[in-house]
Amino acid sequence: KQWYQRRVAITPGDRIGGVDTGSCKISKHNGAVYDIRWNPYNDNLIASACDDGLVRLWNITDERHVEPNHAPVQTLQGHNKRVGGLMWHPSAENIVASSSYDNTIRLWNAETAQEVSSLSSFTNQITDMSFSGDGSRIAATCKDKKLRIFDSHTGEVAVEGPGHENMKVSRICILKDEKIFTAGFSSMSSRCVRLYDARNLSAKLMELDVDSATGSLFPYYDPDLNLVFMAGKGDANIRFFELVDSQIHYLNQYMSSDAQRGIGMMPKRGLDTSINEIARAYKLNVAKKLVSVVPLKVPRQSKTFAEDLYPDTVDYNAALTAQDFIDGKNSMPKTAKFLDLQGARSTSKGFTAQSATNGVDNSAELKALKSEVEALKKDVADKKEAISTRDGTITTLQAENATLKEQLKESEEEIAELQRNGIDSSIVGEE
Repeated sequence: KQWYQRRVAITPGDRIGGVDTGSCKISKHNGAVYDIRWNPYNDNLIASACDDGLVRLWNITDERHVEPNHAPVQTLQGHNKRVGGLMWHPSAENIVASSSYDNTIRLWNAETAQEVSSLSSFTNQITDMSFSGDGSRIAATCKDKKLRIFDSHTGEVAVEGPGHENMKVSRICILKDEKIFTAGFSSMSSRCVRLYDARNLSAKLMELDVDSATGSLFPYYDPDLNLVFMAGKGDANIRFFELVDSQIHYLNQYMSSDAQRGIGMMPKRGLDTSINEIARAYKLNVAKKLVSVVPLKVPRQSKTFAEDLYPDTVDYNAALTAQDFIDGKNSMPKTAKFLDLQGARSTSKGFTAQSATNGVDNSAELKALKSEVEALKKDVADKKEAISTRDGTITTLQAENATLKEQLKESEEEIAELQRNGIDSSIVGEE
């Protein structure tokens, strides 16, 4: 997937070379595209975040066409400024979160386009967000230099504490052991990563300096192996860290000569187990206008399946429906054997937008609204009739006024004629 200004292109993952004319191109955006996210439980659904404040959902067919007529199947409207980030719920189907420059995070039911909850305690630009494993909480970083953890159902702040001292962009991940991983800048403007206790953000558990480069960091957390893959904007390398017992351990790094603008990661079921590939990164190289594929492998002599590298992972079937989440339920994702997951190569389901009933019987409310509309219509009709009557009265008065003016004119002419005759008679008498 690629984004450039207002366009998004969908190409096969195994294809190399330029984007051909047969590739699916999404171009119905009214501004620059800032984020795109595939639905983890539906290969046909992709969400895009745009500068115009809208989140659009696109139904991509198995033949990589946009349906219908290159238009979004759903539009999520509520933000009043640029939408900068997107995130799908980890275990509930069709629940998506969006962060905006209006300093809010909103959760949506993608099926009905209805807002589910809103997180609005920010005082500056939101830089990143992360769901907990069961989706009950959302952690977020902000340029006000604070860390916040919210209840994803109510939008209330559960825990708050100081974050990175520098206002530059910082990122965040909620780990599976009630820890928080952040990547940002220290007070001395050096890049660093930190660990916090999610139950108490008042003090960091650990800090590890990375380097003194200026580009923001992008961490990608693998909960199966407890690894963090981290790239930096403008860097040419990708670092690997292991998280063990509240400690961050640097492992290794991938090196190249091409600087990256950003990276995306292949889902687990797309990895090649025959070469012990534990992750696959897609580097966006703006200078060369290409996306580089970077397989991240564990070097081993054996060609057999390495069970320790591929534990059970997130299944392609969601644990919860959207309505389950709306009803207040939480759940860890379903898991499946890695090879079983790879055997089901596709989770193509299609997507159909629904009306925003949200499972609630709102017939009484609808009836009341209809009655109110009828009352307003009657009121408008009465006012129109009153205006029409008044207009008729005005017309009658204008006609009477015109008649009176005509009569006045005739009287003035008669008086003038009499005056002239009176003057002439006096003159004749004197003679």
